[in-house]
Amino acid sequence: MHAWPLEINAVRSTPFFCITHLFFILCALAPIAAHASGQAVSQLEIGVGVGGVRFPDYPGAAEYSTLLLPFPYVVYHSRYLDVNHEQVRGKLLSGHRLSLDVDFAGAVAVRSSRDRERQGMPDLDWIGEAGPALRYHVWGNDAGGTRLDLVLPLRVAVSAHALSLHHRGFVFAPRLELAYQIGEGDHAFNIQTGVSALYASQGYFQYIYGVAPQYANPERPTYTAPGGYGGYTLSVGGSLHRGNMVYGSFISYTNLAGASFLNSPLVSRTHGLAFGIMVAWIFKRSAN
Repeated sequence: MHAWPLEINAVRSTPFFCITHLFFILCALAPIAAHASGQAVSQLEIGVGVGGVRFPDYPGAAEYSTLLLPFPYVVYHSRYLDVNHEQVRGKLLSGHRLSLDVDFAGAVAVRSSRDRERQGMPDLDWIGEAGPALRYHVWGNDAGGTRLDLVLPLRVAVSAHALSLHHRGFVFAPRLELAYQIGEGDHAFNIQTGVSALYASQGYFQYIYGVAPQYANPERPTYTAPGGYGGYTLSVGGSLHRGNMVYGSFISYTNLAGASFLNSPLVSRTHGLAFGIMVAWIFKRSAN
């Protein structure tokens, strides 16, 4: 899940549990695909939940959006894939401290008609991001369930409108992830915190913050966004397991001070908050 864009394997978001219906469908299909390939399941939980999240329409926007929607709750852990309500993590190569993962992120569509800064401009389409990530296990205390990781992902960004896909550039989003767990199974309490920075190519920022000449007006001059630094995000989230119920929440803070696109007329704020809550009911558990 944080504001826009919403990170699935991190934080930029912050941990988000209701990114898009499509993402959760993919989560639900992941365990099925693993079974079909003969992969042994080490842990699988399936349930249903409902979540609400409030976030800026895009980083720097004055307007906020609120989503409240149901989702399939899936937790799946195996040698090559980890799926839960916060992230999808594909593990290509794994060592004691170093691993090569597949990193995902996404951003919800934005209707320009509801944003003062974007009135008369084209809508922002759904954006999906995927690419390799080098993960380094900095520190961990297995007995206490504590883990600190440095993640270095490089993702390609693609926007989607109906059946049309458009390349929007590249994203580098290094982050530190700290996870702490108390208890196990259906009586566990998990805390996740993280800090991430965003760097992206010119095409990525131009799509979000650029103003073409045909959309310029006296209050919104033409602007070409450069690539480079795109701000940082701090996030904290937690989940509580009680029997077959799971309760979760998160909050994240994004700061755009020093961002390369800060002079864009589409940027109204240099900071923003996102937060959300969720509750889920687990009706099936299995483990090998």
